[in-house]
Amino acid sequence: IAAVSDSKGAIYSAGGIDYEKLRKVKKETGSVINYSPGERLDAKKLFELNVDILVPGARPDVINEENADRIKAKIVAEAANIPVSLEAEQKLWQREILVIPDFLCNSGGVISSYVEYRGGKVEEAFTQVREKIRQNTLLVLDAAQRKQITPREAALAVSYTHLRAHETGRNL
Repeated sequence: IAAVSDSKGAIYSAGGIDYEKLRKVKKETGSVINYSPGERLDAKKLFELNVDILVPGARPDVINEENADRIKAKIVAEAANIPVSLEAEQKLWQREILVIPDFLCNSGGVISSYVEYRGGKVEEAFTQVREKIRQNTLLVLDAAQRKQITPREAALAVSYTHLRAHETGRNL
């Protein structure tokens, strides 16, 4: 982890951030910006850092047409709901930056809620989350690569295929 943000700003450390130390600093001071060693950044600059994986995890549309050209990450994993606009996602795809859609990255809560609703235990929830997300991510990424379309477009295609199969009573 090279950078983290909260409502008060962002902290960046090229040498990496010690997660346990960061948690302690956040708890004791109220913000990640008090972590040391590190450079304080405006939270918007977080998206322009030269990192391998960028994980927008709090707000919608933080990556948009205005800043999509400045994204340097190789992968954007959407941990928030709709953190990348559709226009920005297309720009990133054209630049060969993989955007893993929010419905793959942050679906664990929905899956575990379903297991809980059915009376399942914690272990079953973790197993289901791990299996479902892995299986569906592989399906989507494979379809995206084969069809040369964005993962979001591939996910929609896979979903339609599953819905049609369900409507006709066939299992995939």
